[in-house]
Amino acid sequence: MTNQDHSLATNLYSKDTRFVYELIQNAEDNRYTLATREGQQPFLRFHLYPDRIILESNEDGFTKENVKAICSTGESTKSTTEGYIGEKGIGFKSVFKVAKRVHVQSGHFSFVFEYTRDSDDDGLGMVTPLDGEYEELETHVRTRITLTLLEPKKFASLVEEFLAIPESLLLFLTRLTTLEVTVHREGSDPETIGYRHEKMNGGEKSRIIKTATGRMQVMKDFYVQKNVIKCLPYDRAREFTNKAEIVLAFPVDHNNTPVLESQYTYAYLPIRKVGFNVRNNPYIL
Repeated sequence: MTNQDHSLATNLYSKDTRFVYELIQNAEDNRYTLATREGQQPFLRFHLYPDRIILESNEDGFTKENVKAICSTGESTKSTTEGYIGEKGIGFKSVFKVAKRVHVQSGHFSFVFEYTRDSDDDGLGMVTPLDGEYEELETHVRTRITLTLLEPKKFASLVEEFLAIPESLLLFLTRLTTLEVTVHREGSDPETIGYRHEKMNGGEKSRIIKTATGRMQVMKDFYVQKNVIKCLPYDRAREFTNKAEIVLAFPVDHNNTPVLESQYTYAYLPIRKVGFNVRNNPYIL
């Protein structure tokens, strides 16, 4: 057992790992060349059941390097690429905040991790893959990850966490354009909340379309401005680059009038609402 494995087991439970957003960030960091070639929009779907959570994506699929990285606590296939960020090698392992078994099926690979907080392996179960059963995937789904819940009694609170994902998150992702959450409650028909990001005016304006079980519920427009900041001081989190992109999104109504409301601040993942508002100023837009 290495010190890294022991540290992983300790750090995982020492703070709120926000596993939902880690999973979204991982999906955003994937490649979608096959989906794009076939005219599909890059998507991430969550299916929430009382005993499990299933993720489905049309990303290209795992490579041998991806498998090696997900089985490690200190390696990543993203480390030398701009636009990616990690934290102490935890990343994907944050799913063990809620899961006791994780089954990954992608491309030719199908493997399982098993770990619980009271395990005596100091985290070895999170980095040691076991053979997993190979299941038929839906058309266009190239990666499926199944999380067997550690505490099914917390299903209701997990549903609340997923449904609280802010729709504006998609504005700050460069690959994912579609996000869906389907809730499968016992004795009820499945309910799906979906978000789709559409760019307009050459990317200067964006529209987020929210649907509920196939019907459009909300449509929000934003003016989006981007700027690259260069010559940043060294920081380990951006070890291989000295620049970062700043993105501002201003919500507007159908008449392009600024909407005054509290906005989230994002640093790859949403931090919190900090009270920033768009002033009704003609020089802003």
